[in-house]
Amino acid sequence: MSADPILAPHRSIRMFRAEPLAEGTIERLVAEAQRAPTDATGQMYSFVRVLDRARRRRIAELSGDQQHVLDAAEFLVACADLHRLERVLELDGRAPGEYPATGLHFAVIDATLATQRLIDAAEAIGLGTVCIGGILNGVEELIDLLVLPRGVLPLFGLCVGWPGEEPVARPRVALASVLHADTYHELTPEAAAADVAAMAAITRSGDWSSVLARYFAVGGTMEEREPALRRALERQGFAWQ
Repeated sequence: MSADPILAPHRSIRMFRAEPLAEGTIERLVAEAQRAPTDATGQMYSFVRVLDRARRRRIAELSGDQQHVLDAAEFLVACADLHRLERVLELDGRAPGEYPATGLHFAVIDATLATQRLIDAAEAIGLGTVCIGGILNGVEELIDLLVLPRGVLPLFGLCVGWPGEEPVARPRVALASVLHADTYHELTPEAAAADVAAMAAITRSGDWSSVLARYFAVGGTMEEREPALRRALERQGFAWQ
């Protein structure tokens, strides 16, 4: 079978033109997002559209002063949302169950699938997007900024706007590194080295392993985010023993 792309290559856009979207565009995109698959018909996600400039400015600061958060025509925060589901259950006097880990699992999947469909729809009409994982740097303050009730957890931000750049599609690791037959196969040192070499172009230094270390090694960004995220999970009702 040919390995030629089926879809146009996705590219994250970090430079946006100072041009608003036509009225109703975000509503159209979110309506498309709603057609994504969802577990048990639950639709366990919400998008918070950040219109207030002061709020958006603070989110940009919390995310590491990412200018594109301010420059994009629109900024959304994708959330795992069990709160709305609980309100629906309560209409008939049904008590919501206790399943914080399972609920988080499926709500994250729902939110991610919906966001990907939104991204696909945006790109289909010529818009650009970039996901912002950096909102987790200030997740506790973000919960307050967006007045999120218990049962709602912010996952990532999404910039949407008219592209002001045409970046090349970034490389990816080898297909064999992500596609397994029947059982999981361990990555060999040779395959790992080949992946590092393939991903070199994604970095200014040409050293992808150093980029990974900055995020995922001991003392990296992910460890730094862990305490606040655990507190946020507890606060929003997603913690478990």
